[in-house]
Amino acid sequence: MLTAALFILVLLTVALLRRWHVGGCEGKALPGPWAWPLIGNFPHFFHSDLPIHFLNLAQRYGPIYRLRFGNKDVVVLNTSDVIREALIRKWSDFAGRPRSFVAHLVSLGGKDLSLGNYTPTWRLQRKMAHVALQRGLRGDVEQIVQNKARSLCKVFRGYDGGPVDVARNFSLHASWVIFTVLFGPVDMATVEEMNDCLIELVEMWSAPSVKVLDFLPFLKVFPNPTLRGLLSCIKSRDTFIQSQMKKHQESQHPTEVRNIVDHMLQFVRDHSVGKWGDAGLLPEHIHMAIVDLLVGGTETTALLLTWVVAFLLHHPQVQERIHEEIMTVVGLDRDPAYSDREHLPYLNAVILETLRLRPSAPLALPHMTIRDTSLSGFSIPKGTMVIPNLYGAHHDESKWNQPLAFRPERFLEGDASDEAQRHLVPFSCGARICLGEGLARMESFLFLAHILRDFQVLPSPSGSLPDLRVRFSFLMQCKPFTVQLVPRLVADHTE
Repeated sequence: MLTAALFILVLLTVALLRRWHVGGCEGKALPGPWAWPLIGNFPHFFHSDLPIHFLNLAQRYGPIYRLRFGNKDVVVLNTSDVIREALIRKWSDFAGRPRSFVAHLVSLGGKDLSLGNYTPTWRLQRKMAHVALQRGLRGDVEQIVQNKARSLCKVFRGYDGGPVDVARNFSLHASWVIFTVLFGPVDMATVEEMNDCLIELVEMWSAPSVKVLDFLPFLKVFPNPTLRGLLSCIKSRDTFIQSQMKKHQESQHPTEVRNIVDHMLQFVRDHSVGKWGDAGLLPEHIHMAIVDLLVGGTETTALLLTWVVAFLLHHPQVQERIHEEIMTVVGLDRDPAYSDREHLPYLNAVILETLRLRPSAPLALPHMTIRDTSLSGFSIPKGTMVIPNLYGAHHDESKWNQPLAFRPERFLEGDASDEAQRHLVPFSCGARICLGEGLARMESFLFLAHILRDFQVLPSPSGSLPDLRVRFSFLMQCKPFTVQLVPRLVADHTE
């Protein structure tokens, strides 16, 4: 009995000393709930609505607070101000990524841009992907998006007013865009097969039986069908990308750069002396940069489009106002162009308001401090995991009037609009901001401009409206629903 009491006393002492040490770096100690020895604040991390739970904790402890996950510190950022301070003003302090067993597994040993830690090789890989994507966007990317938007409208006409699963169609056509931008022409059957593979991979990665391996990796020795399925998806993914890279290496001419993969290969040639490793980059770094763009360029865009449709069904007057705006600016004599966005402010406002209410990745990806630092006067030691709660920042009552309401007008109200956009961080920010932000904005604008000009979006034949409640996982999923797409009296623009 005495031994057990002494053991508990030692644990409590270690916990208190740990808390004292955390507060002793540069500033005052972070607030947060009391943490149990050994397990910390473990129960707080298993809420089904974790971004909302984090936001609720912010109302008690402030916009930045500490939780303990086992013996690790986790700092949660819940306003745009502290997120921008960390990821922009002090970006180099917060540029790391925490090590994860499963992330290491899916990223060829940490060679992924999104999941890889901050190193000189990562910086060069990021530069390679950024340069390739920007050069691609200056090319014929808008024409590719236009073509896929017309193709999507043609598919929608083929339903003849019957029920349509827009989420599935958005996913396939967003995937078709990024596949074409990366590789050049790709047949739709290949796109569909690989799109399903990548969606399944993300779903299995989020499964509890796989996530638990990050904390108890020894469990990998036990039978785990989900892990086995994840490994199978990774193998299919890698086989496809390796075949594409080989094809591009064999067919590329030094004077002819046709797509983003060609731009990446060209970048590596320009930054090496005949060998991949001379630049610090290996073929696996190109491989994983491609994976990043494929995953980031598909489901995030598809989810944004799906949520816009869901909100418009609940607000039909907003849909009609968008249609009138498009008809006034674009009309029927031509297709919408990306340059029209300056003249279609209401459509832009609807996209921004949807990004605010439903950021695709509500908790982004966790960062890690790579040195002792401070934030808003609080000390944060090296090696601390940092979670930017983008959902929380977008529902902060001190920054947003009626934060739960769908009000596109908030982005049209003069100076208030500029302030609103400053507090919007749907793609995160700083050194690890989403690489595909520019493409996602172009794609969502052009797809919606085509669809909302040519169709009236109505509830499904049953008359039921989409459920706007969120299904939280890594991505902010919308519950499945169908709609009717009734063609308006416009010419056929699919030819």
